[in-house]
Amino acid sequence: MGLQERIELALTALREAQLDESRWQTAAALFDDACGLDGNHLSIISGDSLESAQMLFSQLYKRGEPDEELDLLYRRDYMAIDERLPRLLHLPDGELQHCTELFTELELHSSPTFNEYLVPTGAGNSLNVRSDGPHGLHVVLALVPTGRDSDWTNQQIETIQVLLPHIRHFASVRQALADAAISAVRSATSALGAKRIGIVLLNRHGLIVEANDHARQLLLRNVGLGDVGGSLVAHHEDDHSTLNHLLAAALSNSPEGVQGGVMTIRRAENLPLTLYVSSFSSGDFLDLGNLSKIAVMVMIVDPQNQPQVDANRLAQALSLTPAQARVAAALASGATVQSIAVSTCRSEAVIRWHLKQIMARLGISSQTDLVRIVITTPGVFDN
Repeated sequence: MGLQERIELALTALREAQLDESRWQTAAALFDDACGLDGNHLSIISGDSLESAQMLFSQLYKRGEPDEELDLLYRRDYMAIDERLPRLLHLPDGELQHCTELFTELELHSSPTFNEYLVPTGAGNSLNVRSDGPHGLHVVLALVPTGRDSDWTNQQIETIQVLLPHIRHFASVRQALADAAISAVRSATSALGAKRIGIVLLNRHGLIVEANDHARQLLLRNVGLGDVGGSLVAHHEDDHSTLNHLLAAALSNSPEGVQGGVMTIRRAENLPLTLYVSSFSSGDFLDLGNLSKIAVMVMIVDPQNQPQVDANRLAQALSLTPAQARVAAALASGATVQSIAVSTCRSEAVIRWHLKQIMARLGISSQTDLVRIVITTPGVFDN
């Protein structure tokens, strides 16, 4: 197959991916094939400095296959210290720049990003380019050649320059569609802002799409839990491992798998946060329109500022018995089965029996689902 045919295939796939993001993998593979690449990393970034940069979209492919571990490694451990990032974000629109030209001579020897991340992954010989995106956003593309030490050819450069405007257009269309969904989510989550429960919504790549005011405040404090490059990160190593496990379960497409769970996040001077992680569907917040990008809901309860659910109102709203409503209200306020048993002078077995009855009545299968239903039920919070 000739070069022109490969370019045409890539262009067709890019046009299809504009309205169907799942087609990006095919488009990325065909783009790599046309340009002689080993992989590419497409990002949409807001901000112009290391301090303000936030990853809104990120997909990294190697040999046509997504490499989510490598993508997460960059966002979690290297994005915040990547010396090239502010220089890249100030490049003229469409200007290709070799990776090494974005570091100083000293940084090429001392930079963890260059020496620990880029060089071992073959990206030390990458080309980087920034394009103007919608609303002042940056469309950033890193291109890794098939040979780590091979020179870039004129034909590769020319092919990349032909395809770059179409990749920028793909990113702009995808961002416009995401903006429409985010506006709907913002309207829904803002209604929960006064309820003292943090709501964070993630897309199917595990990146933060939206958060209500309470969640933003918790993440900005960066105590125990924070936002690093658009990803939720727990500071304690064991907590971070558990969080990643729950997010992976919630992001799983298997209908028979565990779709999330409950965990605590340790904090140095305060009681732990309680996190409820669950798969997200548009039905969770009434009619929000097309929210196909939203995949996971994370609810954060801070015991220092617990939401108080009125058990009597909850019993009436969900047709629960008084005892069932008290258990459900306590769980939504950040309590655990163990703490509810202690506070009510009941055994844990009794509390779990009540939970089983509640779940059967509501047609759900997890504590996370129960908390989600409680906090989205109008009129159950104390004023």
